[in-house]
Amino acid sequence: MTGLENMSTRLNYAGGAPQVKRMNEDKLRSLKKALLYSYQSATAILADGREFRCLINPDQLKNEYDNKIISIPFEDICLNQPRVGKTSEGIQPIGMKPGDVITWKETNTNWLVYLQYFEETAYFRAELRRCKYTVDVDGTEYKCYAARPSVNEIDWRHQKDTIWNDIDYNLQMYITKDEKTEAFFHRFTIVKVNGKPWEVQAMDNMSSDGIIILALKEYYQNSIQDKENEKRKEEEEAKRQEEARRPKKAPVIIGPDVVYPYDECSYSVENISGGEWRLETTKAKIKNQTDTTIDIEITTGRSGAFTLRYMAGNEVIELPITIESL
Repeated sequence: MTGLENMSTRLNYAGGAPQVKRMNEDKLRSLKKALLYSYQSATAILADGREFRCLINPDQLKNEYDNKIISIPFEDICLNQPRVGKTSEGIQPIGMKPGDVITWKETNTNWLVYLQYFEETAYFRAELRRCKYTVDVDGTEYKCYAARPSVNEIDWRHQKDTIWNDIDYNLQMYITKDEKTEAFFHRFTIVKVNGKPWEVQAMDNMSSDGIIILALKEYYQNSIQDKENEKRKEEEEAKRQEEARRPKKAPVIIGPDVVYPYDECSYSVENISGGEWRLETTKAKIKNQTDTTIDIEITTGRSGAFTLRYMAGNEVIELPITIESL
């Protein structure tokens, strides 16, 4: 090996000929050492259940919010999956992005990834904000950040012998932006946070990647409506469980099983759909068919027999048909 080839091999091992690639490789190598030996090393559990080592460093801690900074490789070994061959063969993309909610395993706390440092190209680096609350969005639970950034003095009103105060407008929420949350949240949407109803006054889904920022207003508690909603949910759940316990009827083809030469007959299938009809005989032909119905014509003048089949996935429903002589 010549000196030039030796130098090229050394450069490739260090990251490549361009200086910036070698710098990135050095930073990534330092991060991976810190994942093992740093006081800030932690384990991140992603939404899909995979676990990876990361660094979680302190940033800002206030009464209203808790911010951290996460550093994690773009690709690494998954801690809770079986080992694949050599260490380098088990490396897989992590895919972390703004809007993801991770669980900090060692503290059992949830964090929203909401600001990425795009100038960091050696590994993924972003801001985290702690999510203390869970909200229901059309039957799906989302972890979210919600807090009252500044609490103003309550505005009490007085008129004759009546004293009251206006409802408060002061709650801010950060939540993952996806198709479901964008369709659910709009102005005047009512959402429960920590057991109390709040009404959306403004929605910002443009300022930050991957998250929706909501300005909420305190809403009236309607105990009667809440009881009705709870009762309806219980009835729906009981109905769903009853249907799940009820034995399913076996799929069956409905139609005559005895026909005569040159007859035209109609058949349908019940308790199944999404399949296709099969008629493998020269004694009859298909005139019309849909997903669940079929019209056939007997084309022979002699007696005989054939089988009409309906196939849906692994299900095969058969009806033996006999052709009797006139």
